[in-house]
Amino acid sequence: MTNNSGIRDLFSSKWGFILAAAGSAIGMGNIWLFPYRVGEQGGAAFLIPYIICVIVLGFTALVGEITLGRLAGTGPIGAFSKALQMRGKNGKAGEFFGWIAVIVVFIVAVGYTVIVAWVIRFMLGSCTGAAFAAVDNAQYFTHITTSHIMLWVAVALAAAIFSMLKGVEKGIERVCKFMIPAFLVLFLILLVRVAFLPNAGEGYKFLLTPKWEFLFSAKTWILALGQSFYSLSIFGSLMIVYGSYMRKTENIISSARNIVILDTAASIIASLVIIPAVFAFGKDINAGPALMFITMPEIFKTMAFGQLFMIMFFVGVFFAALTSYISTLEAAVEALQNKFKLNRFKALALLAAVAFICNIYVHGDIGSFMDIMEIHFTPLCALIGGIFAFWIMPAAKFKRELETGKNKRTGKWIFPAGRYVFCILVITIYVLNIIKV
Repeated sequence: MTNNSGIRDLFSSKWGFILAAAGSAIGMGNIWLFPYRVGEQGGAAFLIPYIICVIVLGFTALVGEITLGRLAGTGPIGAFSKALQMRGKNGKAGEFFGWIAVIVVFIVAVGYTVIVAWVIRFMLGSCTGAAFAAVDNAQYFTHITTSHIMLWVAVALAAAIFSMLKGVEKGIERVCKFMIPAFLVLFLILLVRVAFLPNAGEGYKFLLTPKWEFLFSAKTWILALGQSFYSLSIFGSLMIVYGSYMRKTENIISSARNIVILDTAASIIASLVIIPAVFAFGKDINAGPALMFITMPEIFKTMAFGQLFMIMFFVGVFFAALTSYISTLEAAVEALQNKFKLNRFKALALLAAVAFICNIYVHGDIGSFMDIMEIHFTPLCALIGGIFAFWIMPAAKFKRELETGKNKRTGKWIFPAGRYVFCILVITIYVLNIIKV
């Protein structure tokens, strides 16, 4: 986006960028999906391929998207177009694929709005005592997801607009600089509290003991790869937009490494909170999203100072959810500002209106809606981003941009890894997801 003087708004510093990008990456995928995948896919048997996929593939893709965004100085619509122009080609096809990436991530934002609304209601219910006092947590969750839901969708949209309205540095960056460290502190406190629960050791044993039959299953590796892309916001759009807000003086490799570390740490910390707590109270580790909205509230009720810990939990979840949510909206905001010259308020108001109207029709079956997006559309956009970053953008320009802000030369492995490992594996996971391997 550009500010009122026509100059593109940028993150103020290396850590401003890192925490904003980590805010995009750290979200519901870390808190409810990652512990569920760990439980479903054999504990440490899932952690091993996940960490390999994050380090080898997720990091490579992250570097590619950030580099493309900073080199082009714009989001995916302009970046894909410029990549083709660097090859002497017409950029119209690039704009077309850029719009696909932006529209897909905005559709994800539409679905995410409902989830943020749920989190806000649980956070407020924890503070007022309504969630803590509920006799039947499953019934309370049903009430939350069906009663006055569109009012809370509007509240979620208002929270995002308030966080984003002042722009990149004074809006998104300031919010993420507070919320991401606060999330980590709150969950570390919860981690310590859970460690003292009776039988929590069974949860740690589950996490640290791999069930080897899962490790040799293709499905475990496919899910680990998909989780790493989803968790790091590898959508062919979000990190391109945030990369376009990165200063030329900052080190892309170092920043990407820190984003990966923060995101992986958040997933592991969330697992060390949720899984030992589930084992301590004999709950179902394979409960899926219900782990967060039904199982954890039941656990907090049985703990000393349980309401306080419930408040800490859902405040932390809200911080993670909101920082991810605003990044999905920012991709569309940037596109509207650049292509149609709308000011920030008008772009946000238009997107909020569209998201609100769409949620009237999709909020009742949000799980199926989000599954369709994750399985069929986000891997496609990740592939599009990878092709433009590693195949269409000239290697010499990629390398030059990557080394801008660095004190030493970059290793030669990143570009080939992006071309021949990342892109091929994304195609593989996309096909295997479709045929349900």
